[in-house]
Amino acid sequence: MRRTLKITAVLVLTALATTFGMIACSENEAMAQEPQPEVPDGSDSPDEEETPGNSKVLVAYFSRANHVPDGTDAVSGATNKARNTQTVAMEIARLTGGDLFEIVPERDYPVSHSECSQIALQEYEADARPVLLTHVEDMSDYDIIYIGFPIWRYCEPMAIRTFLEEYDFNGKTIRPFCTSMAVGIEDAQANISRLCPTAHVGKGLRIPYTIPDGVGETLSEWINDNL
Repeated sequence: MRRTLKITAVLVLTALATTFGMIACSENEAMAQEPQPEVPDGSDSPDEEETPGNSKVLVAYFSRANHVPDGTDAVSGATNKARNTQTVAMEIARLTGGDLFEIVPERDYPVSHSECSQIALQEYEADARPVLLTHVEDMSDYDIIYIGFPIWRYCEPMAIRTFLEEYDFNGKTIRPFCTSMAVGIEDAQANISRLCPTAHVGKGLRIPYTIPDGVGETLSEWINDNL
């Protein structure tokens, strides 16, 4: 009788093991047949997404920094030699990792503030478009364009208008910044919006000629606010 019970128990255990094994094989086969998500080449996860940081940035600026002699200040010169539009542009390029580009007109404007202002007025009244010596190789590469300039006659220098009309800014983001003694950037920003109606023109930033220490923090806040 005991022998019969032992044989019966062995048969039951064997049957259970066989059944569980068949179930496990069936589940593994179903998993093997189920399509698996594809992971793009070079990606660690199928959920990887692009971030705003992938946008390519250009920092274009017009400045008299390379033309005004050392020691000339903001009052006697069109733009002071040190701590000017170029200084701000270089800091923005550093903060954003953007490419730096200088807008250089063919005309060499005089150093004298009064003489330069007179020419700026003449160009403004004539709605002139000064010829430029420098050109962006491929503007289509860039998504965000920072454009900097000193304020001349209460708005942007006319060379900026030449620059804006030379390229297609459709769908791009333009972020204007300026340096000035007192005049704000509002009129210049409105002009840029008018000249580039299919671009998104962000809120501009004015930096005084006497750029304060810690301007990097101001620029960082402005850059982040415009994202």
